[in-house]
Amino acid sequence: MRRCDRRIGAAPASGLSKIPNQDCGIQPTKLNVDPVKRKVISELFFAPSVLLPIVGGISAGMLSWALDGNGALTLAAGLGVLGGFGWMMTRIIFKIESITENAMRFEQEQALKSEKEKLDQFMQLLISDGDERTQDYLTLLRSVRNDFQETASQPGVQMRSARVREQVDAIFDATVEQLRHSYKLWELSRSVNGDARRKVIAKREIVIKEIGETVDRLHTTVLQFKDMVRADKKVDLASMRSELEATMRVAQRTEERMREIENSISANDTSIRE
Repeated sequence: MRRCDRRIGAAPASGLSKIPNQDCGIQPTKLNVDPVKRKVISELFFAPSVLLPIVGGISAGMLSWALDGNGALTLAAGLGVLGGFGWMMTRIIFKIESITENAMRFEQEQALKSEKEKLDQFMQLLISDGDERTQDYLTLLRSVRNDFQETASQPGVQMRSARVREQVDAIFDATVEQLRHSYKLWELSRSVNGDARRKVIAKREIVIKEIGETVDRLHTTVLQFKDMVRADKKVDLASMRSELEATMRVAQRTEERMREIENSISANDTSIRE
């Protein structure tokens, strides 16, 4: 795996330059739908409990045909084929939800395992900036998302909360990106002096404050979700989605501010060069 480089290209000491791009390889964690579909289809149509009776029935039928018709083998062939298809239909009707939930849970676990190493690596970058807030926000953010994943993965909840899961993941990914941006600003503040440095620090403080607001709102919403599931109440998914949409708006506002900061820095750099 490619390691994140702790060094980021420094801006010229004479003024602000465009914020350097630091790619730590942290990609949005999204459930890959195609593997889920393939796994569900495999479990429904190609499970051993489905295939073995059908294959056995077909084999018995072929043997019966080779023997010019054997009553016992013909009966076994019919029972095997009908039994296999009957069990397949039973699984489709009564087990489709649990099979789909298991497939979704497996894919989610694989995605989270891959992401964990990258986030651990990113934490080391945040530790280097000496600002405990960014470290605490990432730690809390990961804990909140893990709590949500555990709760949403419970039987009977996973499929119904799939849309909410997408919103939580979107907020998580956006907030991680904002933390990465705050690290860039910290690196940039070390490469400039005077008013330029004070401006970068001030803008970084605004970004960090809004990151904290996003994390707190997400934490509150996930706690409410857990309480409803724990109390075995009917989960008001519409209310959850509404609250998460409000949290996402906060995250989007932070992203807009980040773009404004980048544009401001680029414009400042252009004026200095002129």
